[in-house]
Amino acid sequence: MGRALLFLVSGMFIVFGIVQSGVQGRLSSIPERTYNYHAENHAENIVNSAMDYALREIINNQNWEDGYVNNDYMDGSVSIQIYDQSSSDIPSNEIPSWDQYTLLVKGTSEYEDKVAQSEIYLRKDAFSKYSYFTDSEISTNNSSVYFIWSDELSGPVHTNGTFNVAGDPTFNGFVSSPNDWEGYSGMTNDPNFNGGTDFNAEYRDPPSNLEMNVLENSASSNGLEFDEEVALEFLADGRLKVSKEVTSGPWWNRRTETISDYINMTGYNGVISSTENISIKGNINGSFTVHSKKNIEINGDIVYNDNPIDNPNSKDLLGIVSEKNVTISEDAHEDNGNSDLTIQASIMALDESFSLDNYNNGSPKGDLNLLGGIIQQKRGPMGTFSGNEVRSGFNKQYEYDERLMRMNPPSFPRESFFSVVHWFTEVFDREYVTSQILNEEE
Repeated sequence: MGRALLFLVSGMFIVFGIVQSGVQGRLSSIPERTYNYHAENHAENIVNSAMDYALREIINNQNWEDGYVNNDYMDGSVSIQIYDQSSSDIPSNEIPSWDQYTLLVKGTSEYEDKVAQSEIYLRKDAFSKYSYFTDSEISTNNSSVYFIWSDELSGPVHTNGTFNVAGDPTFNGFVSSPNDWEGYSGMTNDPNFNGGTDFNAEYRDPPSNLEMNVLENSASSNGLEFDEEVALEFLADGRLKVSKEVTSGPWWNRRTETISDYINMTGYNGVISSTENISIKGNINGSFTVHSKKNIEINGDIVYNDNPIDNPNSKDLLGIVSEKNVTISEDAHEDNGNSDLTIQASIMALDESFSLDNYNNGSPKGDLNLLGGIIQQKRGPMGTFSGNEVRSGFNKQYEYDERLMRMNPPSFPRESFFSVVHWFTEVFDREYVTSQILNEEE
């Protein structure tokens, strides 16, 4: 009995000794883990603070390329470098391509024995990324234009003005504006914002003349340019039918006739520009941007040969850019023999709007099925409504082309500010960073 008790007491001392040893080990490791956690977080805070400073400088001056170096910054050291396409020492990274719309900001901070490295990739996005963009929601006749109960939009939506809502239209993408939306008087207004909102957003500059110069230069270098009115019809086999009116004969017997040329677009850069009006329709086989210094009229269906609804990897893409107005001919829907009209394109109207000719006359047409996006100075009308009925024009069925988040038509105008594509920060031990540098040098 006594021996058994002795063994039991001895066993208890052994167990107690093991537990006490484990506790002491953990207690001795806590200060080290606390130190590492503090040092890593502080190194990360240093570099992110300096990177935020660099972003503010770039916002205020897009030509800012001074960078930043400070050896006594928040008890550590930090350096920031700016790289563009002209930099001679662009670091190796995963940026897919470099051009005048690309900027890379890299930062490094050191604190104690920790090194934090950060990278921000910036791009000026093409306006084609928008499902819908306006500078004003007041129409060309100075009346408010409404999103109505039957409207459904997807993709990014922005206005610098105030959204007008009648009923319960649906927005499936992110919606932004410097102003809150307003409802139609006498109607219950309850819009569905399914993709989030920001009604305190910054004003966004519409495209500038500089962007138009980029388009014109592209057309003159390896595209097509015209100095007269032309009618364009894209053909499924990749050719472009270009028709124009030609007047000939003596003054007493002048006659005007339409002549057409068929152009194989293989080998061109896809930009087509005219100083005069353009009309357009057809089957898009390839990637194109049609630009006019005046007006562009859509007089029939515009569809992609490889429909992205069926094939999300389709490369067919169209941008329509007018420095005046983009209009739909009032009988464009008759070109396909029914009441609906299909347009697959990203559409930009810089002087006024994208609208339907004679929108407030006649009986209702069918659906306007738009796959792409609309960028316009002022919102243009597509019809009229009374109560819950469309009285004239089209019922709008707008769907965003998701490819526009990663693709854009050739030389399509860009935004004036940089957007953050990615921003990531990593923290390492100084010894690891030093060994990596030595391995690269070898």
